[in-house]
Amino acid sequence: MALKRQQIVDAIKTRLQGILIANGYLTNLGNNIFEWRVTNLNNTEFPACVYRDVSNTKQDGAIGSFRWALNIEIQLVTDGETAAAEIRKMIADVYKAIGTDVRWGGLAVTTEQPESDEMDVEQHEKKQAGALIKLSIIYDANMWEM
Repeated sequence: MALKRQQIVDAIKTRLQGILIANGYLTNLGNNIFEWRVTNLNNTEFPACVYRDVSNTKQDGAIGSFRWALNIEIQLVTDGETAAAEIRKMIADVYKAIGTDVRWGGLAVTTEQPESDEMDVEQHEKKQAGALIKLSIIYDANMWEM
């Protein structure tokens, strides 16, 4: 059986890939979803999303198990003259997708609502915009498992 942490990360990818206009979202962000992408994105991959499970923090739990907070960063990038407006749509789409099931099919106890998100717009050869959403997925695992 896969580690619960890996199952959650897999569920994140599946959920993000479902962000498509055909599924009732504002963007087709789901076409370009990358886990831990470390190379530069090129403009044929926009809009794009890179997600990372950056840390896993032990909280408390019942005897024989622990409660974990899996901290996720979701980075969004796009370009074009309307990049800022598109990033806002992408942020809305990610929030909507996460909110469809904060328990990730029973893998988690809950997903904490992000307290904020960060957005930036730059102009080089082309206008580019990016955003960063940080969230925590709370789940339980037996001792010495994650």
